[in-house]
Amino acid sequence: MFGLLAIEPLTAGTPVPIEELLKRSYLDDYHSNVVFGYRIITETERFGARYSGNQLRCSNCHLNAGRKPDAIPLNVAGMYPKWRSKNGRRNGIGLRIRECFVYSLDGIMPPEDSPEILAVAAYISHISYGEMIGEAPPGRGVPTLPDTGYDPNPANGKAIYDSKCALCHGSDGHGIPGIPPLWGMDAYNKGAGMANTKKAAGFIWANMPLGQERSLTHQDALDVSAYINMQIRPGDPRRSKMLKLFESISGLVE
Repeated sequence: MFGLLAIEPLTAGTPVPIEELLKRSYLDDYHSNVVFGYRIITETERFGARYSGNQLRCSNCHLNAGRKPDAIPLNVAGMYPKWRSKNGRRNGIGLRIRECFVYSLDGIMPPEDSPEILAVAAYISHISYGEMIGEAPPGRGVPTLPDTGYDPNPANGKAIYDSKCALCHGSDGHGIPGIPPLWGMDAYNKGAGMANTKKAAGFIWANMPLGQERSLTHQDALDVSAYINMQIRPGDPRRSKMLKLFESISGLVE
């Protein structure tokens, strides 16, 4: 599926931008899947509702529909399949997407051939055009912040949250219309990538507050990340024996 990714600079054959596809009255099967995948990413609560368990959208973490560097961009099709220590196996892009529903979206794992998974995979492939197969694209993931020499300080993080974050995400962290919750039972669970304090700190430093990106110090980003992640949220589903059994069986047919 991903063997056709271009490795040369973009040419006249560059895929049609998603903004143009959205304007078209007719789409072939492939482009219909790309658009469906885009809509799942940007309106998960509507188009991915069958398998999602909270009020988050994929684009809450994958900013600009997965096209912003240092904000967990999705132009990574050429990096798969690859080993993932989180589940201890070689992951195809389909399994990687399916697990996002389990952890970040606190839902259930979709079947590998579900329309939602095929569509998101098509969208990821579409925006990965031009990337070098086998190499991480620039801006992949989030920045790894340097060691500040200090442990995270959640008390300082609360003060930063109250002054910099609460206006959008709410003083109770439950979000407001159009802005995602950061904790509570509608937020990501303890198994999600954002539950990792250092990873969340890299995301916060590079992307928050909106319009004031990289204005926090590295220590401030670490502190507010620690404060957010010490709040109540759904548990890590990996602690469920039934889920582990299901994942083990699904891995045999991935």
